[in-house]
Amino acid sequence: MSASIARHNIVKSNRRNFTLVPEIIAVLVACADAMILFCTGYIIYMNDPFGKIEQLPMYLSAMALYSLLATVLFYSNNLYKVESIIKWRTACSKIFLLCIFTFMTLLALAFALQISSSFSRIWAFYWFISSLSGVYLIRMLARQCLVTWAQKGQLTRNIAIVGSGDQGVLMVELLRKQQHPWVHIVGVFDDRSERISETMDEGLKSGSVDSLILMAREGHIDEILVALPWGAEERILAILHKLQVLPVNIRLCPERVCYKFPNQNYSYYNGIPILNMFDKPLSGWDCVLKTIEDKILAILILIPLAPLLIIIAALIKLDSPGPVLFRQKRYGFNNQLIDMYKFRSMYVDKQDNNAKQLTTRNDPRVTKLGRFLRSTSLDELPQLLNVLTGEMSIVGPRPHATEAKAAGMLYEDVVYQYAARHKVKPGITGWAQVNGWRGDTDTEEKIQKRVVYDIDYINRWSLALDLKIILKTIFVVIIGQNAY
Repeated sequence: MSASIARHNIVKSNRRNFTLVPEIIAVLVACADAMILFCTGYIIYMNDPFGKIEQLPMYLSAMALYSLLATVLFYSNNLYKVESIIKWRTACSKIFLLCIFTFMTLLALAFALQISSSFSRIWAFYWFISSLSGVYLIRMLARQCLVTWAQKGQLTRNIAIVGSGDQGVLMVELLRKQQHPWVHIVGVFDDRSERISETMDEGLKSGSVDSLILMAREGHIDEILVALPWGAEERILAILHKLQVLPVNIRLCPERVCYKFPNQNYSYYNGIPILNMFDKPLSGWDCVLKTIEDKILAILILIPLAPLLIIIAALIKLDSPGPVLFRQKRYGFNNQLIDMYKFRSMYVDKQDNNAKQLTTRNDPRVTKLGRFLRSTSLDELPQLLNVLTGEMSIVGPRPHATEAKAAGMLYEDVVYQYAARHKVKPGITGWAQVNGWRGDTDTEEKIQKRVVYDIDYINRWSLALDLKIILKTIFVVIIGQNAY
């Protein structure tokens, strides 16, 4: 394609009203969410025949807090990114779980302040349902608008790539693989025709850097991606010197090794740009949110289950002699040892404090009551005490005993990145367990799969993922699969 034809096509294809600006879209959708969350509660209250006008300030405070907290949680879970808005069905479960968590937090706060009886339960129920439905409706409309505008060329990001070598080919492949309807690759530009890769799409070859500058002057280009090896410093600087006069975003693509870590971000250290290879998980506000989640859920679970815990303790005493609780050293946060608590399910003289021998089906060391406790996971309930003391979380990689083995080898000898699962606090339940990898680890594959899911959980942590795991745990426990 000649430069003149490419220039004609870009000018023709960019008769549009506005450019895709992710930040503006995020703010608009966030404002719409906050308005829906607040206004639905207000409308239902004003149409409640039992509503009293003197109670309105208290209700308004609850509505404002709910709207603010839910919107902040949506933002922290990346629900305002354009990708999440486009794939709104995938985001639906996150929205539902986060709304439930927000509602439960308000409920716990109302109980703590002893004002829960002042709120109408009917109002609260209809407010939750209507606000959730309203948020879903906003997402559907936002998605439809974005897709329609993108297909019509009214909402696009025109991308020009400088560099027709292997890095340019890789960048084209990655952009196309994402299949974002608003991304339009204008062309690939290179001053040195002899360096053009044989695998480069012929339809994207659009001329030299000078022709790119001419097209940017006459047409509309939003982004220029310079896809050249960083070792070609002089060439890159010469190209950037030419391009810097253009009123467009100019980005330098990373080296090929960086594509091996696609989810990493760049930051500045004392003004020096650096690539963040591995960040500390659950830092800052994520750590605060996780701690609040653990404490609230542990208390909410312990209070109603207190009678059951007392009954289980009495039955253990009647079933076999020995203590009610079993305490075992296990690996915790940062590979530190913690004392993990469980209801005792084995005969005292047959206990294995270091887990040298894995528990098997019909294990003679397990008491009759212990089999029931293990199959229903009730033996794990005392770990709520570990959560309250800050040694464990409700959700996280399961803590393993110090001498636990798979196929006769210690776990750390089977999986090279085993210790990476200890970058967060261990949990009572985890991502691996709800995906079928619970129970014994008699083969190398079983521990390898567990670690894969544990690392995936750490890298993708969100409050919505925690709530999803908790709900799936209830289902897994009811089935009782792989627990003995």
